[in-house]
Amino acid sequence: MVSLYFPDKTIGKMAGLGISEADVYDVFNHGEEKISGRTRVMVKKYNGFEIGLYFDTCKRAGDDYTIITVWKRDRR
Repeated sequence: MVSLYFPDKTIGKMAGLGISEADVYDVFNHGEEKISGRTRVMVKKYNGFEIGLYFDTCKRAGDDYTIITVWKRDRR
């Protein structure tokens, strides 16, 4: 299983948006990957909204990827 690292700033943003770690793992494992420059992006559409995240390889030992930031927006 992939190990994700959540910096404090990311955890705070997740809390404000109502996104759980389980949601982020779901997006990471089942979302659509896109490339945005050097940073990689995953997006998953749900019924009525989408969740996206920016991630990069992790510099911490024991984790595979760092979740840089997340977002949640309504689908129109």
